[in-house]
Amino acid sequence: MIASAPILRLPQVVADAIAAGEVIERPASVLKELIENALDADATRIDVAIEGGGLVRILVVDDGTGIAADDLELAVERHATSKIAVAGDIARVRTLGFRGEALASIAAVSELRITTRARGAGGGATLHVRNGEVLSRAAAASAPGTRIEVCELFAASPARLRFLRSVATEGSAAVRVVADLAITHPSVAFTCANDGRMVLRTAGGTLREAIRAVIGTRAERDLLDVAAPGPIAVGGAISPPHAHRATRGGLVLIVNARLVHNRALLAAVDESYRGLIPGGRHGYGVVTVEVPGEAVDVNVHPAKREVRFSDERGVFSAVQRACWAALRAAPPLGGDGTVPSGFAHGMLEVRDGDLDVLGRPDPRSVSALRTSSGEASGGAPASLGAVPALTAMEPLGQAGSGFLVATAGDAVVLIDPHAAHEKVLYTELLARWRHDAPEAAGSQLLLMPVVVECGPDRASQVADEHDFFSRSGFSIEQFGPGTIRCTAVPMSAATADPEVLVAELLDGLDQRDAGTEERRHRLAALVACHAAVRFGDRLDVVAQRQLLDQLVATPGGTTCPHGRPSVLVLDDAMLRRAFRRPPR
Repeated sequence: MIASAPILRLPQVVADAIAAGEVIERPASVLKELIENALDADATRIDVAIEGGGLVRILVVDDGTGIAADDLELAVERHATSKIAVAGDIARVRTLGFRGEALASIAAVSELRITTRARGAGGGATLHVRNGEVLSRAAAASAPGTRIEVCELFAASPARLRFLRSVATEGSAAVRVVADLAITHPSVAFTCANDGRMVLRTAGGTLREAIRAVIGTRAERDLLDVAAPGPIAVGGAISPPHAHRATRGGLVLIVNARLVHNRALLAAVDESYRGLIPGGRHGYGVVTVEVPGEAVDVNVHPAKREVRFSDERGVFSAVQRACWAALRAAPPLGGDGTVPSGFAHGMLEVRDGDLDVLGRPDPRSVSALRTSSGEASGGAPASLGAVPALTAMEPLGQAGSGFLVATAGDAVVLIDPHAAHEKVLYTELLARWRHDAPEAAGSQLLLMPVVVECGPDRASQVADEHDFFSRSGFSIEQFGPGTIRCTAVPMSAATADPEVLVAELLDGLDQRDAGTEERRHRLAALVACHAAVRFGDRLDVVAQRQLLDQLVATPGGTTCPHGRPSVLVLDDAMLRRAFRRPPR
């Protein structure tokens, strides 16, 4: 037997380091805590600088109330705060955090310098702490407010560094924190520089003005106001039905001026869009909720990322109704009556059961509904079983709605021309991109460069992904703090609308932590979808034959890269059963 080890009281520095792990997961976590402290100190201006993804340096300067010189050392101790005094205050807390707790956690895993001057004080003070140990304290000249500098984050905890993403990814996450908090507190002026490059600037004003600074004027202009006062007040601005995205990453949820993640609220917003946008797509924008302090628990998560409501059903209904009302009041298309550039059409799912009218065929007969290559979870092909290769097809014509009709041996074949062309282009793009060289990707220069407003965090991500896009045939660069410019697209997408293509590409940047191969599949699927012929386009006989020949020669099954069937094969045995003819 192993003898029981004695129980010892941990040294304070060890206890602080353990506690820090609850709230300090990455540089973005540090930045969130520091900015929230500045907001709790009634700051009207917050300036942020990030270096090396936040691992090298994080600087936050505010013009808030500051910290009294006599309280400076106490501020970096555990369980020291100016925000609560008795246990009952925890349930009623209206601040974003407990000021001393965050500083103690950060000081335990970094080199921390605080320079501060309380409002009305004759002078300021500075404190230098490294890995939980106070190194120095002195008087200092300082403007009213607080200046906090965090250097060498996790340098003394190399195990923590192994779980972080790349410097670019960590930097983008930190910028996103600043952008989200700028929207959460629109009356506060923010600036954010990432490795010396200004990526965000807000003037301090209305929610609309903050949103405009973060996501761009064009996107903000399309948003619909949400306004539903009451005991559960819902506000904000959300995208109209004709504008939607592939992920929920564009939706900011704010509860009592606190940025949160809550599954019920996400579901409520999604529910309000039901029937108005295609399945698998999501609205974006900002939704704010105001409830009495005692009706929400902000201490569910150590980092206060999640909240819990005493009346979750009531909050869900209030958000769903408020967003529903805003969406129903919007015009069905753009303000000028045309389909806007961000509009995406829905997809029809084909199943075996849809062919019941043909006499519930043997699944083995409907070979085209069995995919050998489809897209799972948004992109990576997954093998779902072998499919007999298509034989040469002879076009017969095009049905009124757009489907192609052809024969293949003794079978009748129905083809979705968009899905078929998408499959062909997708396979060609992947084959070309495997050379992993910009010159092999094949690019088409645009006659007029496309400039897209996308917000500072997206623009920063685009700059960091320059090499990946170049190897895929794009020429995209940051063109300003919240703007990007595209001067070339893949050759296959020469006929596509470049503005729509780039906008969709930006939506996929949140998935950049996936492997390179999976990201290539996703990007190839996106480009192919935009470059393929549209369903309903009229094709002459030559174009029909060319498409069918290309499809037959394309390996990897008969589905488009999004998993939809491109062909439906009605073989002789199925047709005989459908028409109650005896088998051969």
